[in-house]
Amino acid sequence: MMERKALLMLAAAAALALVSVPSVLFNNAIKKYFNFVGHWDVASVKPSRTATIPPARARAERPDEPPQPEIRFVKFSVRIKGAKDVKIAGDFNKWNPDALPLTSRGKGLWEALVPLPPGRYKYLCRVDGQDVLDPLNPDTDMESGRKVSLLTVK
Repeated sequence: MMERKALLMLAAAAALALVSVPSVLFNNAIKKYFNFVGHWDVASVKPSRTATIPPARARAERPDEPPQPEIRFVKFSVRIKGAKDVKIAGDFNKWNPDALPLTSRGKGLWEALVPLPPGRYKYLCRVDGQDVLDPLNPDTDMESGRKVSLLTVK
């Protein structure tokens, strides 16, 4: 009878070892994971600049809904052969050319799509560091004593 009791004790010890070793490894893995995750900092999102909401108009087809701002997507296209860098600076981006770089489409064509509410906008193209009028837009105006291109969004 003693042999059977010793055999059962040995089987219980083996079962305990088989159960505890993976659980200890799993427990260590969980501790490492939460230690790793616990050191993450929560990012704070801050706007890089303030924006104004475009004027809103009531919808004629649904007058019960709140008015929605009108936005038009305006494509700026400039064709300048041999240009390496083309940007747009205007009163819609506080005359900051780095805010609106144009993308080269090949064969001297540079483009960007900009959402703007209806209105009149003054702008200049900056081609390789030099401010020039938009060669594809004949409308001009004066801004701070210099001639600039004029865009009317309807």
